[in-house]
Amino acid sequence: QIAGHEAEEEFDGNVTFPEDYAQELAGKEAVFKCKIHEIKSKELPELDDEFAKDVSEFDTLDELKADIKKQMNERKAEEAKNDFENQLIEQVIDNMECEVPQCMFDKRVDEMVQDYAYRLQMQGIDLDTYLKYLGQDKDAFKDTFNDGAQKQVKASIALEAIVDAEKIKATAKDIDKEIENMANMYQMEVDKIKEMIGDAEKEQIGKDLAVQKAVDFVVKNAVEV
Repeated sequence: QIAGHEAEEEFDGNVTFPEDYAQELAGKEAVFKCKIHEIKSKELPELDDEFAKDVSEFDTLDELKADIKKQMNERKAEEAKNDFENQLIEQVIDNMECEVPQCMFDKRVDEMVQDYAYRLQMQGIDLDTYLKYLGQDKDAFKDTFNDGAQKQVKASIALEAIVDAEKIKATAKDIDKEIENMANMYQMEVDKIKEMIGDAEKEQIGKDLAVQKAVDFVVKNAVEV
């Protein structure tokens, strides 16, 4: 009933309450005195070179469009690469012949639950409150992570076996490059990051990079059938 009225115009708004609104008002009609104080509308800017300068580091709209297209193509290429890698790792897992202790799966499930709880906490939500809202107990919630945990543990075992078999190692240059990436991510100086990282953390970075190299090895040696 507001549509069509002008700013500063006064008019009546007729309302009939729903049956479930309030027992004493259900089905009754009411008239509200209304007045529009202000009308706002969103005006979109012209898509021109000035717009490109305002929202980016580019001087022309064509340059901005080209950059957006480039980013979209890179994102699609990265998604395709990740999908291909995941499919290959799935095949590696399917061909595994080893017994994995249940405790390794349980440990990974607990880690995934803790990570989920931490992310909820960052949003100001307690895990128990979240589960209560879902109407789900903690054991049932943990069960939802079982499949993912099994895949991750098996993939880790398989890739670590490839690292050992192929004698794959991360070089000091690889580690320095990863620390540089971390510095860029956290917008900190490289030297500050190095001061914060101990020998154990640096060793773990090397192991993680070696595992990624194992993934690259699998991709490089994949045979199309």
